[in-house]
Amino acid sequence: MTNECNIIRDLLPLYVEHLVSSDTAEFVEAHLKTCAACRKVHAHMAESDSVSISKEEMLPLQTLRKSLLRKKLQTILLTAMLVAAILVSAFAAATSPEYFPYSEGLLSVKENPDQSVTITFADQVTCYRYTRCTDPDGNASLSYEIEAWDSLWDRWFANRGAQSVTLKPEGGQPFVVYYTSNNMEQNVCIYGQEPADSGSISTPRLVLGYYFAIASLALFLLTILWFLFRRRDSARIWIERIRLFPASYLLGHLIIQGTHTISYSMPRDFLYILTVSLLLSCTLLLLHGIRLQRRERTD
Repeated sequence: MTNECNIIRDLLPLYVEHLVSSDTAEFVEAHLKTCAACRKVHAHMAESDSVSISKEEMLPLQTLRKSLLRKKLQTILLTAMLVAAILVSAFAAATSPEYFPYSEGLLSVKENPDQSVTITFADQVTCYRYTRCTDPDGNASLSYEIEAWDSLWDRWFANRGAQSVTLKPEGGQPFVVYYTSNNMEQNVCIYGQEPADSGSISTPRLVLGYYFAIASLALFLLTILWFLFRRRDSARIWIERIRLFPASYLLGHLIIQGTHTISYSMPRDFLYILTVSLLLSCTLLLLHGIRLQRRERTD
């Protein structure tokens, strides 16, 4: 009798009771096709009901099977969430806008017969955005602020062709168009009569810095609470779980923004930070649960 036969006969009681995985069942069935001795043992077990395993005897095997299945699912979830966090972070970096400073060859302005204006960008511009706003000096006339950028993703994969936009007056009133470089330099008037003494600068949003500070403060306070309640298991475990959320947000911010806390595209950056932080927090919560299970088994 070969070593494989010994293995098969150890597995036959579980195989007869349908308590093995599909891969193990295929292994047993492949052996039975080629081994008459093991096939005879299997037929004897199946027909004579000589395999009589009580529920008490089956309980450890069923518990082991559930434990292995749970570990498999946990591994799959951990891998999926980590891969998702990496992919989102990579996509955020690849699509991060790189704003163009104003230059003479960056765009051309054409006035149309209907008093509208068509702005055509140079080939390197892949995206643009314009904002309707009040005049920087508080006058009643209409004004637009326009910005242009590209990204690694656009340079590698996008081929949108020449970008252009047509801006129209409202109520027949003249309007002014400013180009925003998003580099702390003064906006440039590219069309219309610029009001006297005008000179606005488009400043970045600072709210990401406030969120970072709030998350840091929350993590600090929760760490103090953990230290105070570390000897109370129930309170300590819940504090550890809650503490993962501000920690995940801080880590998500560092992944997406680095150490920068200002942004010219705050809604986009915040969305990516929030997505990555949620994926990381779920991953850390799952790891925390696995650590608690291992601690309970060793105690």
